[in-house]
Amino acid sequence: MPARTGDVLELDEQWSFCISKENQIWLWIAFCRRTQQVVSYHLGERTIESFEKFYNQIPPEYAACLSRSDKWQGYKRIHSWYHKRCSKKEGETNYVEGFNNLLRQRIARLTRKTCAFSKSIDMHKAVLKIFLYKYNNAKKSVK
Repeated sequence: MPARTGDVLELDEQWSFCISKENQIWLWIAFCRRTQQVVSYHLGERTIESFEKFYNQIPPEYAACLSRSDKWQGYKRIHSWYHKRCSKKEGETNYVEGFNNLLRQRIARLTRKTCAFSKSIDMHKAVLKIFLYKYNNAKKSVK
């Protein structure tokens, strides 16, 4: 769905792994509060470079919206008056944190302690892509 005036984007990252916990994969998520949809996501490392790849994938109409994130250092790179880095206590990232919880409940390979881990990065990406596609389409029919 296209962005509207007043939309707020919540940005967050979530840890997972492939084969072993030493092979960390970070899921970066841009989540729209109004539509409850994932606007953009990226799988990569928890580095500034990976964050920049993620941030540059956000559609321009959403990148121009108000945004909120946690206090991870990479978010300092968003130089705009409409971005705010928040503590958990402020509740400004509740929607995306709740979505992260939903991902961990619905996709076993994203659970922190699991036997259902990904054995290849391609399968990790495919499972996530299918889930997000179905999730976003279900939200379109509601809004």
